[in-house]
Amino acid sequence: MRNLKSIIATVVLGLVSLTATAQNPEADAEAQALGYKPQPYTFIQVQGGVNKVFSPGSKFNPTFSIGVGRMFSNIIGARLHFNGYETKNGLKSIGANYKFKYITGDIDVMVNIFNIFKAKNNRPFELFFIGGIGANYAWKNNEFADIVRANRNAVSAGTATAIQEDISNAWGPNTTRKQLLSHNLRVGLLADFNISRHWSVGVEADLNNVSDRFNSKFNNSNDWLFTAQLSITYKFGQKKPDKIVAAPVVTPVDYGTSDSDMDKENANQAIAIAVEPTNETLFYQIRETDLDANKKEIIKKVAEWCKKNPDKVVTIDGYADRGTGNPQINKEYAQQRAEKVAKALQQEGIPASQLKVDSHGDTIQPFPENDKNRCVIIVGK
Repeated sequence: MRNLKSIIATVVLGLVSLTATAQNPEADAEAQALGYKPQPYTFIQVQGGVNKVFSPGSKFNPTFSIGVGRMFSNIIGARLHFNGYETKNGLKSIGANYKFKYITGDIDVMVNIFNIFKAKNNRPFELFFIGGIGANYAWKNNEFADIVRANRNAVSAGTATAIQEDISNAWGPNTTRKQLLSHNLRVGLLADFNISRHWSVGVEADLNNVSDRFNSKFNNSNDWLFTAQLSITYKFGQKKPDKIVAAPVVTPVDYGTSDSDMDKENANQAIAIAVEPTNETLFYQIRETDLDANKKEIIKKVAEWCKKNPDKVVTIDGYADRGTGNPQINKEYAQQRAEKVAKALQQEGIPASQLKVDSHGDTIQPFPENDKNRCVIIVGK
């Protein structure tokens, strides 16, 4: 059991780190078309089906569940889940069956298996891995106690065979106490079909690892409880899509022909310097914020324009692509890119009062191509 807990903890940590980088740039266009973001969302879930203990003499019995949770991304979510009602077991040696009540409460991790390999926010069919840990509580084991008592009386009277199963430590040392609290470890799969924005139906099958005393028989190994249920899920809390802002469009300034004594070559140079450098965009690699040689050449060109136009303000806007990282990390990268460009311009002799620095993180995507949105756009006004 200790090894199983370690495996679950390792998987959870790995999947949490995975969601920090596994994002899909196509999701933005998808959200625009739908009019809402399918992920993340909160949900309420009700289920009903059957359960069975893996033990000789056990039978299928009805079971019910209710759960509330949230999908934090298109890959990973969490759920608080309660399952229970009653289950049935048996004493095969004397041909007797008995049932008792139980309830489990688990905190489950939900992993969208399909989206690990190809992220998509609005699949009609989704398959989730379920892994959870919690507690199991059982009670009302009256039938078992009655069977044991009747068998002992019959054995004393010489009219029956003694129970062969070990029941000496069933629900407590040498007693049949009517309640039991034990661990509950869960693994399972949920196949879910989305039928609308808010509703889905599915089938979930789980294996629950519980105490050896759960089925009132003692065999020095934990018991397994299997559940198979139909589910209905109501989803809510989806957000509106982000507004995608197009890249700034520059209209070249027409200075006409010069009638002054300035020759054509000087006129062309003046036009080149005077045109607002809105096409001066610095593009970056993933996690890059420093200025390479090409970017420094552009910085020098912008600095020259600033010196020729000291009454103009230059805006420096930093951006990050939405397809990698997460909003917090992308905000930091965009800010660092913009600040380093501003610092480089100041080192070229441009006063801070002539510079206006802003950062948009990944909230604005200037370009339709994801990778181009790792950029700084410089505009002179």
